[in-house]
Amino acid sequence: MVDSAEIDLTRLEQDAKLDSTKNLLEVFKICKTFGTLRANHDVSFTLKAGEVHALLGENGAGKSTLMKILYGIQKADSGSITFMGKVVNIDSPAIARNLGLGMVFQDLRLIPALTVWENVALHTKLGGKILRKNNICELIDQASQRYGLAVDPNAKVGDLSIGEWQRVELIKVLLAGAKVLILDEPTSVLAPQEVDALFDIIRRLKNDGVGIVIITHKLREVRAIADRVSVLRGGKQILCDLPAQDITNDDLVKAMVGEFVNPITNSDRGSGSSSQSTLVALDLTLRAHGEGTGLKGVDFDVKSGEILGIAGIAGNGQRELADLLTGARMADRGDIELKGQRLTVAGPKHYRMAGMLGVVADPIREFVVPGLTVAEHAALWLATSSKKLRFDIGSATKWLHQVADRIGLPLAPSSKRLDQLSGGNIQRVILTLAFADPSQGLVVSYPTRGLDVRTAEMTHGLLIDARKQGTAVVLISEDIDELLSLSDRIAVISHGRISGLLEAKNTDRLEIGRLMTQEAS
Repeated sequence: MVDSAEIDLTRLEQDAKLDSTKNLLEVFKICKTFGTLRANHDVSFTLKAGEVHALLGENGAGKSTLMKILYGIQKADSGSITFMGKVVNIDSPAIARNLGLGMVFQDLRLIPALTVWENVALHTKLGGKILRKNNICELIDQASQRYGLAVDPNAKVGDLSIGEWQRVELIKVLLAGAKVLILDEPTSVLAPQEVDALFDIIRRLKNDGVGIVIITHKLREVRAIADRVSVLRGGKQILCDLPAQDITNDDLVKAMVGEFVNPITNSDRGSGSSSQSTLVALDLTLRAHGEGTGLKGVDFDVKSGEILGIAGIAGNGQRELADLLTGARMADRGDIELKGQRLTVAGPKHYRMAGMLGVVADPIREFVVPGLTVAEHAALWLATSSKKLRFDIGSATKWLHQVADRIGLPLAPSSKRLDQLSGGNIQRVILTLAFADPSQGLVVSYPTRGLDVRTAEMTHGLLIDARKQGTAVVLISEDIDELLSLSDRIAVISHGRISGLLEAKNTDRLEIGRLMTQEAS
């Protein structure tokens, strides 16, 4: 092990410099099956030093399986991996890290009970046999300042927001000195300014010769950062090592899903809502907890048949707002009114019975019950939606199938454990439950996080349908394009206050970004 006192960022950068004319990584005809499921079938691609290779495909296309094989979590049935000119056998993540492969997972893999510096130390082994806190914290501070990833080394990870977890993961892998960096949906929790900062990091790493594989569904990101692209569909390779500039967005979507997907937008923004306010927030105030800012006198209203978008950088009060609007927490001061009735009793069950439903921001921590199946989660949802606490798995299974058929979102088998499904499959279950029946109010946090292009557009359609049915929708998202295409109005939250309220059709990304980064008055 290396003593942390001997490590500095400059040396890590120098160690990473590689020959950009040679292939850093070669993946050749990888095959992997799980029972009758063929996850990967003869998948190949190459990665040069100092380039970004985007790997695209729908949920279930085989992208994550391929990356887990590269990182030593899964073992390929056949095929080979060549790293820096040598065929390698990657049997574990430890071997991958020792070779110089780092991975940031979509389901961020930190230990909540430990601090930031302890998580970094355990992953990078910077401290040797004795963890030297001051030296490790200094390295984290240096990386934070250099790359614009602000984190407190002494913060407990369990108190951090999702966006802050992402920053810790990035710092953790960067300090390990990876020569190949695998990023699984890295911008799914980042605001536009944070995305720009991440891309700056990627460009610096490219200049140092680091090769980056990025799994993404966002074509804007392909255009902004990718040098080459590969597309998987159903475990098979549709496109391989194609220069990003040589293919159009429409052709990429067709390669991913097998057909053209027409983007769904709120075509009559600002004109479909009534004059009556269905949901009203008055002076909502909540003390800061952990790394969050809390809320400081938030006021807004949402009309029947309106989508109010909430924009903001992670940790500026969005999570607290969603918790208050769905009854997960009670405000220190202020009121919430739904259809003229003040909501005074805490608890999501009481709010749901009053007509206010929610889609949580972090399903793994806030929704999934380890060990329970999809059907059992549906039974819990129904049991907590009525006055009688009746847990009936058979009835819930039948109901869930009927709702899924009507809504159209593909679901995993109801007998599967929810905690063993991918993030996209978990999200589809939550969305199906939330959109099962019309509601008076609907608070949706990051609804398309982790979803493929087709399912994301189907979800957008469900939001538009809810709006047409007269629901007052609060859409919390860090995807500015999503907010602009779906919202009637956009409230920007900064430091726990509303810094601006905009008509969606009369604003743009720059104006929203400006309000996201300013102190609210």
